[in-house]
Amino acid sequence: LALVYGVLRVFNMALGQIALVGGYTTWWLSSYGTPLLFAIFGGILSSLLITWLCFEGWIAPFYKRHRFLPIVTTIAMGMILDGLIIIFFGTSPKAILQQSHLLPFQNFSITLEQSILIGITIIIFSATAWLLHGTSLGRALRATTQNPEAAESLGIHSKFLHRMVFIASGMLAGAAGIFIGIDQNLSPTLGLTITIKAYAAVTAAGLGNLWGTVLCAYGIALLEQLVVGLPWFGVYLPSGYQNSIALVVIIVILLWKPDGIFHTRARVS
Repeated sequence: LALVYGVLRVFNMALGQIALVGGYTTWWLSSYGTPLLFAIFGGILSSLLITWLCFEGWIAPFYKRHRFLPIVTTIAMGMILDGLIIIFFGTSPKAILQQSHLLPFQNFSITLEQSILIGITIIIFSATAWLLHGTSLGRALRATTQNPEAAESLGIHSKFLHRMVFIASGMLAGAAGIFIGIDQNLSPTLGLTITIKAYAAVTAAGLGNLWGTVLCAYGIALLEQLVVGLPWFGVYLPSGYQNSIALVVIIVILLWKPDGIFHTRARVS
């Protein structure tokens, strides 16, 4: 969400549903005996295709007219995907893996699958950092983010970059949906929750601040666990309050620092 806003200046409000498409496709393929690696590849490919359709049908015709129009169109697409997910996969929770393998540690517990997911996440972050800061494509992306007109005058094809960034964000969302399906359960109601939490992280960091968004996302996740995992005045809060933390973060940040925690003022000549 932060990457797309930083380059296109639009919000993809169907991001959570795109993540679920990747997760549910992986579950569906694995339920028919497809090896997990091939099922994961199929899930990411399905997210790529859905994201490409979303860009061509719900983003490209509108985002140059007004940057708020894609919010409406992607909300509509998210509702369509919600309905299709319920039609094809039902409403019952789905898990990609039927059992997990607990690693024997004395002071904490973690599964083998979770440790693998953590390692893959670190690899994805490292690859993204290298792509953005160590390649000519990354420099072109940052130039397009700062001044699209000047980038165009230097021969950078901004429309192509917009399409590629949007599709890449969908692939990452699909990977996130697969991670959820491996670590927890998939549910059709998760789409909006994922989008709200992503929006909360973007709002807290400052619009378009990618690495600040990553830090805020982990901060919100930690806060969610602390709120329902620790006793407050001797009482444990119900787990249902966990999903409301992101909304509270959005409200507090908008009241306290509307530009975001990591926002820096640009010098204007």
